[in-house]
Order: sequence, then C-alpha cells, then structure tokens
Amino acid sequence: MDTEPKINPQPIEPTNQATAVEKNPSGMLTQLSKKKFPILFVALFLITAGAITLKMYHPTQKQTPQVVQKTIIKQEVVRRSKDNGIINKGLTGKAIDVNTGKIINAARVFSTQDKTVYLELDFNSAPKGTVIDYIRYKKGRYVDHGEIITPKDNVANVLFNWSINNVLANLTEGQWRVTTYANGILAKRINYEIKNNKVAYSEEEIVKPTDPDYTLKNALAANSR
Repeated sequence: MDTEPKINPQPIEPTNQATAVEKNPSGMLTQLSKKKFPILFVALFLITAGAITLKMYHPTQKQTPQVVQKTIIKQEVVRRSKDNGIINKGLTGKAIDVNTGKIINAARVFSTQDKTVYLELDFNSAPKGTVIDYIRYKKGRYVDHGEIITPKDNVANVLFNWSINNVLANLTEGQWRVTTYANGILAKRINYEIKNNKVAYSEEEIVKPTDPDYTLKNALAANSR
C-alpha cells in the first residue's frame, strides 16, 4: 500500500516583514548628477573633436572667386625735343646796318623818343627752312606773335623790330618779355622794361625743358584760352 505524503495542516503565515528601502530623493539626485557629469563631459568632448575632424577632412565648399577686370592704361612716353642751339644769342639796339642786318648801336636804355627797338638773333649755321618764332608779352600778358623761315642755308642772323609809340607812351611803358623759338623749341628769353622815357635791359633767363612755354605749340595754346 502506497504511503501518501503528509501535508502539514498548519498554514504558512505570511510574513509582514519587508526589505526596508530608505527614501531620500535629494540624495538620489546628487548621486545621479555625479554619475552623469563625467558622461556629459565625455560626450561634449567627442562632439567637439568630431566637429573639428569633420572640418579638417571635409572643408567648407569654397566660393567661386569673382573675376576682377582691370583696365591697364598704357601711357606712351613722348621724347621731349631739345633746343638744338641754332639761336646763339640775342642783342637789342637802336639802329642796324641795313647791309649786314646787324645792330650797330647796341643799347640797354631807350627813350620813348626812339623810334624802334631792334632784336638781333645770331645763329649757329641755321639750315634752310629753319622756323624762327617770337612771342611778346607785356606784364605777363600776350601781345603778339611773329614768325620767319630762313630762305637758305647758313643764315647768320635775323632781326625783329617793334616801334616805340611816343603818342601812346602810357601803353608802351611797362615790363616786356620776348620768348624766341627755333623750330618750335624755346631758345632764348629777353626781358626789358620801359618806364620814364627809358628801357632797362635785363640779361637773358635760363631756359629749361620743363618750362611750360618750352614749346611754341604749348605757349600759343596757353595764350589762346
């Protein structure tokens, strides 16, 4: 005969004891914050390192450079002409030798009773066709312009003359200047002054290629404005 297992008739009483869990919310947050801070730091470091790496190996797309057009102005250098020394000197006087065309009565002082002021220009072997010009000024203002062309080779000199008007003496008196040109290039300047019945002659001025009236063309253009 089988023996049945014995069942303890006494019921098992439930235990009322439970594992005590200390409830401290503020402490839990503190522990969580301390655990998360290193994680956040590492995550921030990785993000920054990744961004730098991405920028290094995948640079930002470059913008297409704009084409700038530059206009280059070419300035042609014009060689300045030089005085070739055709006009050697200038001399003023009251009278001339009609045969030679040279002054025989050189003067530095003129009276308003004198009829004419002569200007003699001596040449250094002027060839045929040499163009000789003068421009006359009074107190810096243009008065008149004259021109001659040598008719043959080796012309020795040329004369210009201006009348002294004793009737209009007030118009004659003042500071005068005569600029002379050989083939359009300034050669000589002669200044003189008429006052109180006399003309005081001054020496020739030094001519420089940088002078604004160095060429006849520029001098006439300046006086035509």
